[in-house]
Amino acid sequence: MKKNPLKALWAERKPAIGTWATMVHHPRFMKLMATTGMDFVILEMEHSDFTIGEIGTMCLVAREAGIVPIVRPAGLQPHDYTRPLDAGAMGLLLPNIDTAEQLEAILKATKFHPRGNRILNFRGPHTDYLRLTKPVEQIAEMNEHTLTIAMMETQKGLDNLDAICQVQGLDAIMIGPDDLSQDLGIPGEMQHPRMKEATEHVIATCDRHDIPWGFSAQNTADGAKWIERGIRWMPFSNDVNALFNTFSTAASELKKSAGR
Repeated sequence: MKKNPLKALWAERKPAIGTWATMVHHPRFMKLMATTGMDFVILEMEHSDFTIGEIGTMCLVAREAGIVPIVRPAGLQPHDYTRPLDAGAMGLLLPNIDTAEQLEAILKATKFHPRGNRILNFRGPHTDYLRLTKPVEQIAEMNEHTLTIAMMETQKGLDNLDAICQVQGLDAIMIGPDDLSQDLGIPGEMQHPRMKEATEHVIATCDRHDIPWGFSAQNTADGAKWIERGIRWMPFSNDVNALFNTFSTAASELKKSAGR
């Protein structure tokens, strides 16, 4: 079964660099991203029309290509978490985690015995179709290598972050800036002092508990700055932004050259 290379990166205190699939669901996109050298791809189900079938195909190709597929689930019910995992996702990005109790309940649903009560399926994409010959050992390995990343998107989550960071099985914290800014009463004002204060609170709390922290970067200069600060979870841009920025810049510059 596949081991999760992000765990090794974090053990060495190195950043994991990835991106988002928010529109492109062709499985070849997974191979393309793996070839670029990205470590992971977040498959967006919360804000997209991706189906579980499309997610399963992308996860399968991603695993074979050597890039880690992580799913942001579409809902809040246990099957919204376990279906992507059974389809081959190697981790979950959990939106709106507000309390340690909420995170604990999700971990109970998404980890196998003895940590949780996730329904056991012995052969599927999540086991690379290899039947478990040493179930106890292999189940422990799957628990270890299935990532759980919690998003901070509310003031309540920030207030409870110290307790959240102490939940066994949490692998990383990600700031969701759009929703967080809205919850703080400053929607879209990413440079507002309250957003900067929230960011520093997340960094200080996670560092105290040695939990990798991060957020999306939109350019390499900002990415390099945060790498110096110790960021270890960095989704870079996304498929829509990459396509739009590339082609809008090209169209503008080429039309200017053509006198249009």
